[in-house]
Amino acid sequence: MKKPVGGDKNRRAEEAPMEAPNRFVLIGYLEEALPAEQMARVEENLRQSEEWRAALSALQSDVDPGEHSVAQIWRRQRLTCISREKLGAFLLDAMPPDEADYVRFHLDVVKCRWCQANRNDLEEHLPDEGEPPPQARRKRFFQTSVGHLPKRRGS
Repeated sequence: MKKPVGGDKNRRAEEAPMEAPNRFVLIGYLEEALPAEQMARVEENLRQSEEWRAALSALQSDVDPGEHSVAQIWRRQRLTCISREKLGAFLLDAMPPDEADYVRFHLDVVKCRWCQANRNDLEEHLPDEGEPPPQARRKRFFQTSVGHLPKRRGS
């Protein structure tokens, strides 16, 4: 007899009982504040369970009844998030220590996914250790192009 593709592992996952909807987990899901693995589990539960969808729908009307609280505006506008410019300064160690402490707290303790994504993107564009800084590159370009530029008239 042939075993299904994926073996017993997939069968056990399908037979595992689904957890009941949790208000705090659903709020974290709505605010996109959960770790990626947990977000994926919640999305899977929402796809498979009418109970989860009903709980989420009820929670959405409780959490966001169309009112504008300071907390909701704060979260939606990401007022505590760090600008890309400041994240760049942080990555280059070019900011005051107290600001750098806040950036570290925001990235490592709060674990803001938006700012972590921005940091990761900026890190990809950082110059390599052996690459000269921009001023040195500019000077080198100028020095190598001196003989190729036309001379000024009237000088």
